Amino acid sequence: MKTVICYESKGKQNVLKLVKAIEEKYSVDTIDVTETRSANLTQYDLVGFASETEDDCFYRDIASFAANWMPRDKKIFFLYTYPLNTKVNYCEELEGTAHFKNCDVVGKYGCLGTEGAGGFKLFGGKNKSHPNEDEIAAALKFFAEITGESPKEKKTDKSDKDKTDKK
Repeated sequence: MKTVICYESKGKQNVLKLVKAIEEKYSVDTIDVTETRSANLTQYDLVGFASETEDDCFYRDIASFAANWMPRDKKIFFLYTYPLNTKVNYCEELEGTAHFKNCDVVGKYGCLGTEGAGGFKLFGGKNKSHPNEDEIAAALKFFAEITGESPKEKKTDKSDKDKTDKK
């Protein structure tokens, strides 16, 4: 399944941690929407949109990118981090875009992220340890479940092989 993740990550780079973990384990393309203003996503079977959240929704650039470039009739998923563990539907705006474009939202994964705003900024932010290893592992599990794919084989470099041969 050919997959792309379009993302916007600012500040503490919370979502980038999730995107990079997925990119390391699976064959996916990534697009930083702050560097790429347009894209032809029709070649992909599965399209992901990822962002930290602000004011209970995804960042403006990713929402605008999705509104302009989300292809019709595709499988879509969302990744996000949030500052507070609330019952807000952070994906509501992008789900509306997906519905308008007749896309099938196959899943959403969100977790706490470090919040570097307000008075907590002086102390390194709130939720400093997030996303943590368990949350990143859960994002990888989420991705495997929606794609049905296994992690790509880890390439061993020559120095690793030499070490095992000498044992």
